[in-house]
Amino acid sequence: MTTVNPLTNLKDIHLPPAISWWPPAPGWWILAVLFILISVFIVCWLLRSYQRRRPRIEALQLLKDLKSQYKNSHSALSTLRALSQLLRRTALSLSKHEEVASMQGLEWLQFLDKTGQTTEFTRGVGNIFGEDLFRSEPDFDLEVLFPLVGKWVKKCPYQS
Repeated sequence: MTTVNPLTNLKDIHLPPAISWWPPAPGWWILAVLFILISVFIVCWLLRSYQRRRPRIEALQLLKDLKSQYKNSHSALSTLRALSQLLRRTALSLSKHEEVASMQGLEWLQFLDKTGQTTEFTRGVGNIFGEDLFRSEPDFDLEVLFPLVGKWVKKCPYQS
């Protein structure tokens, strides 16, 4: 009797096909969608943050330009009026238009004090931005007003 070797009847093992990289598993799809959503959210947040800071940045640059113009020309009265315009324009761009546009005198100074978290406008050197601004020869020191306006621009809160 001949014994047959049982191993001769075995066939090779068939390997499954290689796992393809496309299409990805559902978990990867979810991760990709989350990544896109988070990226869009971050970009929108950064743009909005920049748009909110832009008036403040531009106002500080204008203040710097006014200071250098004053040092070159020594035109105190025109620089004082330009500082007043800068305060008004910055307040209009950072606050609600209807409440700021009509303010004048003591009401305007109180608004500047409240938003700048100071009392320098009603009780200090910033009082010049009230009614005294329109005198022909007001008494003021611009070297003290530049830092005051700069501090106000930095502290004035953004209100939508």
